This record gives sequence, structure tokens and C-alpha cells, in this order.
Amino acid sequence: MARINLLPWRQEERARRNKEFITLVVAVTLLSLLVAFATWSYFNNELDEQLAANALIEQENARLDKALVEIDSLEQRREDIISRMQVIQDLQGRRPVPVRLWDDLAKAIPPALYLNNLKREGDVLTLTGLADNPNVVSSLIRNLDNSKWMGNSAVSNIQQNITAYQAAPVLENTVTTPGEQQRPIYPEDSYVQFVITTKVQSATAVPVEGVDGAVGLGGEL
Repeated sequence: MARINLLPWRQEERARRNKEFITLVVAVTLLSLLVAFATWSYFNNELDEQLAANALIEQENARLDKALVEIDSLEQRREDIISRMQVIQDLQGRRPVPVRLWDDLAKAIPPALYLNNLKREGDVLTLTGLADNPNVVSSLIRNLDNSKWMGNSAVSNIQQNITAYQAAPVLENTVTTPGEQQRPIYPEDSYVQFVITTKVQSATAVPVEGVDGAVGLGGEL
């Protein structure tokens, strides 16, 4: 007797399609999971590489910062050394100046002129003295300006020594000054008093004490 399938063919077709659909869904799900895992692995690897690169950059930045600090320290040391060298060179340059300055000053003083006061404040040298006439004072100024160590000389004060002409009422060729006895009239009583300022050309800071009293730096009177 022949076997007869009593199940409707529509049910078999539906069961087959459901099976295929389930198989397709499972395959798509597995494929999606595989793609997601591959994508995660890729980006995770990229992230690790980026983190490693960032760490390397940070290390280089730290090394550069340390190098910059060392460079700044070396630059400061260099400036200190240069400053000390300049101080040493300046001191070496200053040593011969006073001797040469006074030598030139002695040579600059013409005859018929002498100094009774010499004072230095900074780079300004003030000369006070007596001269036979204003032309001698002008000669001193020219000599000072021709010096290597002095210049910009100028007369700040010049006047006739008028007290020298106060003749005594009784004796000839004598003068009388307050608080003093009569005395002969000296040639220098007719001299002019002057005050001259000149500037030391070399920028030195060597202190020079003022010399008070008569200083015989001039020529013969």
C-alpha cells in the first residue's frame, strides 16, 4: 500500500523558510559580531599606538624642558663670566689712567700758572689756581683738550685778584690785608684767579682725593 504524506505542503514550506531565516539571522549575527570584534581590535590597537606615541612625546617634552633649563643655566653662567671678564678688563684698563692723567696734567700746565686746589668728582676734574693773565688760562684749556685723557675743558670762574692792589697808605710797594701786617707786593698778587673744569675721557671710577693747599705743578713764576 502506498505511503501518503498527510501534512499540508504549505506547512513544510513555512518550516523550511523559518529554518532558512533562522540560519540567515544566525549567520548575519555572527558576521556582525566578527566585524564588530575586528573593528574594536583595530581601533583598540590604534588607541594603544596613539597612547604610546603620546607617552613618547611627553618624554621628549620632559627631556626638552630639562635641556632648556640647562641651557638657561649655561646662558646665565655665560653672562656671569662675560660680566666678570668685563669687570677685569675694566680694572686692567683703569690701572694706568691715574698715572697718565697726572702726567698729562703736569705737562699741560704752562709757565706763569700754578694750582692751589685740585678736586675730582666722578669724571669731572676741577682745577683752581692763579695765572699771570687770562691768556695763560686759555693756554691751559687748550693743553687739557689736547690731552688723551682729558677734554671738554671750560672756565667756570675767572676774576682779577683785586685785593692784591690794596696798596698801603704809608709804604710803597706794600699791601695790607685784613688781619695781616704790611708786606711787599708780590708779582703773583696781580694774577687772575680761575676755576677750570675738565672731563676725564676714560670712564674710570678710581677715587681721587682733593688736594688742598698750594700745589707746585706749574712752571716757573
